[in-house]
Amino acid sequence: MLEYRLLSKYRVSCLLQLFFCLLISSILITGCTSARLDEAAWQDKRLSAIWPPPPEKARIKILQVISGPQDVVDKDSGVVKKVFDYVTGNKEEAIDFFTPQCIAADGSGLIYVADPSIGVVHKYNLATREVQYIVEAGEKRLGSPVGVALDGAGHLYITDAQHASLFKYSKEGAFLLELNARGNLRRPAGIAVRSNGDILVADALADKVFVFGKDDSFRGELAGADFTDFFNRPTYLAVDKMDNVYVTDTMNFTVRIFDAQNRYIRSQGQIGDVPGSFARPKGVALDSDRNLYVLDSIFANFQIFNQEGQLLLYVGQEGELPGEFMLPSGIFIDRNDRIYVSDTFNHRIQIYQYLKEQVQK
Repeated sequence: MLEYRLLSKYRVSCLLQLFFCLLISSILITGCTSARLDEAAWQDKRLSAIWPPPPEKARIKILQVISGPQDVVDKDSGVVKKVFDYVTGNKEEAIDFFTPQCIAADGSGLIYVADPSIGVVHKYNLATREVQYIVEAGEKRLGSPVGVALDGAGHLYITDAQHASLFKYSKEGAFLLELNARGNLRRPAGIAVRSNGDILVADALADKVFVFGKDDSFRGELAGADFTDFFNRPTYLAVDKMDNVYVTDTMNFTVRIFDAQNRYIRSQGQIGDVPGSFARPKGVALDSDRNLYVLDSIFANFQIFNQEGQLLLYVGQEGELPGEFMLPSGIFIDRNDRIYVSDTFNHRIQIYQYLKEQVQK
């Protein structure tokens, strides 16, 4: 039973955060630095919830909840860097999550979170306890960043629904270019990157999934002639270790699966109100065993399926406690099987661990 309740925190108003975004291109909030994030540091000792509950073997455990910089910057290292003094007069102001959506992480403590309502991509480094904000793409201000993804070289990709654009940044965070989509992008959302460097972008308004090559060239659509159905608001994407692509086809209430050659394989799930079905599927991700995680904003949980399509477990319910969600949207799993969930209308992200060694086969 969950016993830990988050303390309510002062939250910067949306209008004030937008004002910051118009004035500041990259803001750094720094605490003490450390060489690496120890494994034990991922676990908030106040949290102990596991799924399923005993006596069954645990498969998922909660690690921590992050609402803003105050949950990351070391409180004992001194004061938060006073970067907002000339704007607000408040000497320890910072931007919390407002409506977090897509998440990308490198597995070593670096986390990117798109926050479209305030035009910000949050960059959290849990190892160094630093927080930055990306609000620019060259000469443009980010309008409504939705998707974020990292490629194998550490490049960051951001989709912007307002600009109908896909932006690329260097590993160091410098803006590189806006990819040429030949006018095809209309409302880009989720992004995924294959092992060969291909970049896939779901476009919710065009009802298509587009492909860009490793050289950033536009390659066309994911779905070929063998896909005789149609997408209806595709929103989120994931790629497994075999380069299969998983597309959340939100208003068809299913997840479409394509192989590494872009051939359509099957769909997972359908509309319904029972476990294994979907009401509003959003984020999608896979763990190292290729179990499929589908986040549902209406059910306020994520469901886990094996590759045969069997439901293994669901985690979460509506609420404000850790382990509970309010209209969640994005989910991401890093190389160490840590699960990141954007708990959108609780204005936070939650981090879980897939307990691979304890899963019954």
